[in-house]
Amino acid sequence: MSDTTKIELIQDGRVQWETVTKPDVPQVEIADATGIADFSKLQTKAADACIYCCSTVQPRSREHILASALGGTTTIPLGSCRECQKVTQAFETAVLRGPMRMVRYIQAMPSGTKHKDVPETIPVKVTINGSDANIDAPRREAPIFLPFPLFEPPGYLEEPTRFELKLAGVVTGSFGADPKEFGKRHGAQQLQLKVSGNDVVAFARLVAKTAYANAYAYGQLKRLKNRLELVRAMMREPNTIGRFVGTVPEPYKKYPGLQHRISIHVMPERRVLYSTVQLFASVGAPTYIVVLGTLNDDDPMNDES
Repeated sequence: MSDTTKIELIQDGRVQWETVTKPDVPQVEIADATGIADFSKLQTKAADACIYCCSTVQPRSREHILASALGGTTTIPLGSCRECQKVTQAFETAVLRGPMRMVRYIQAMPSGTKHKDVPETIPVKVTINGSDANIDAPRREAPIFLPFPLFEPPGYLEEPTRFELKLAGVVTGSFGADPKEFGKRHGAQQLQLKVSGNDVVAFARLVAKTAYANAYAYGQLKRLKNRLELVRAMMREPNTIGRFVGTVPEPYKKYPGLQHRISIHVMPERRVLYSTVQLFASVGAPTYIVVLGTLNDDDPMNDES
């Protein structure tokens, strides 16, 4: 049996269709999570000002490092003003209630609506003996695919004058029922699954926000000359987010039992501080690199992972 995933990609407000038939299986290596710090146990202190715009105006709300809808529990008290909260909430919601909605349901992740808006059935187009048919599969019996966009390296590192986000491809992770078992059960020779509403810029902003908030909580942003450049791209000029966000090349790392992974590193030859963010690390999803900025001249360039 073959499977086709039809993915709706949205960038700059325009829909782009990509159809992947019999996609190449990415290289994935099993990795050891030993020694990786559990950031859910990170002790944080209240921010003196909004971590994005530096406003000291009250009220300010706690800011999740990783979105609570992805299981994030660690927060920065008083970390976000109301205006900045509206911005981050908008791009996070576009992702979390878009292509990630069914995956969050399958994995029993937190939901403000208790997942009441999750559809009861998932439409799957199948080919049986040369004829197309549509199956409305119960949500717990349906194949669930989540597309992960692949980006070119950050312009900050490769092309300093490039600011836009450049797509290099898409890989999909399977979270629901096994597609082959589903096809066999229904006598299908081919499955076609459509994933809609995949806003790649919103996804890049979510990744960047996670990296930035994590670096703030660990006290790493004070090492930078220009930390507000990433904030400007992430919060006000999303068409420039490609300067800071890219995808780490294959092989991807799979960390059994580890839900998400965030780390901070130094690139000594460029005097750059950067973060890596891997959502759904347990399935070997791609890892994203987020350039946080250029280190101060007197920084000792020690690595913080």
